[in-house]
Amino acid sequence: MQRSASSASHRWLKKHVFTARLKSLPPAHKWFGLAIVLLALFLLYTALFLTGTMLLPTLHLEQWLLHRPLTGIDCVFHQWKRFGEVPWSLVFTFIIGMGCLWLGYRRRVLPYLFLLMLLCVGSEVLGKHIIPQPVPISLERGMANLGCQQMSESSSLALKSKLILGMWWVAPPSPAWRILQTHISANTPFTLDEVATAYGYPGGHAIRWMFLGLILSWLVWTHVRKRLLRRLLLVITLAIAFGGGLLLVYTGSHLVTDLLAGYLIGASAACCAIGLLMQNEARREKERPKVTDVLDT
Repeated sequence: MQRSASSASHRWLKKHVFTARLKSLPPAHKWFGLAIVLLALFLLYTALFLTGTMLLPTLHLEQWLLHRPLTGIDCVFHQWKRFGEVPWSLVFTFIIGMGCLWLGYRRRVLPYLFLLMLLCVGSEVLGKHIIPQPVPISLERGMANLGCQQMSESSSLALKSKLILGMWWVAPPSPAWRILQTHISANTPFTLDEVATAYGYPGGHAIRWMFLGLILSWLVWTHVRKRLLRRLLLVITLAIAFGGGLLLVYTGSHLVTDLLAGYLIGASAACCAIGLLMQNEARREKERPKVTDVLDT
């Protein structure tokens, strides 16, 4: 009884000491620690992905998605996903960086944000070159029809602008043969005998949108004082963080496994960026009133 009681008290003491040390860590270090944890989860997730255990459930989920109707909203999403490409992401990174400077952060945060964005892009390029994914040809044909293939680069700028604004009713209708082909792919049992090799792991759009969206969410939470406005902006920024990658899955450009991997990398990079922002807050010393001796004359 005494040994069990002493061991229990020893465990309680170790837990108490660990909790106290964790609470005593600077907030920036906690964000860095969270970034490391998320990166480790990505590595574990990738190791599980490489075993192939998630392949069939992912493909069945993608085939289930093929049962959805082809509508004008596909063309809206097709235009929106362009904002998650690398050039636009660099522009948005610059805008966020300039906003941080305006809020009083040190100038070094701008190159830090660019460096993290480039690391995100590098992780995407590396993963897509070394991690192949087999996708049945019949399934791939159906997935290709989800992304508004009736639109082309030669489409008018006026039409693209309307779609960017969310006017789905102006989108050109999907041809009947594409609808039929998608329906066939959705109802044809697939096999892994005839497959195409896809290189989409991890999802780059998911990485970049998660990275930018979480940084924006933290900035909103930190600097917006009005409660109602802060909640509204948090909903918008979190929708940006999670919705950018979901667009690629909905339009058949990525598998769900790509999406989850991208979320983990982007969230890890965002936590690192938040830690750097916290370490580079401008310490503006308040002006102290000068003490002058008043001489009675």
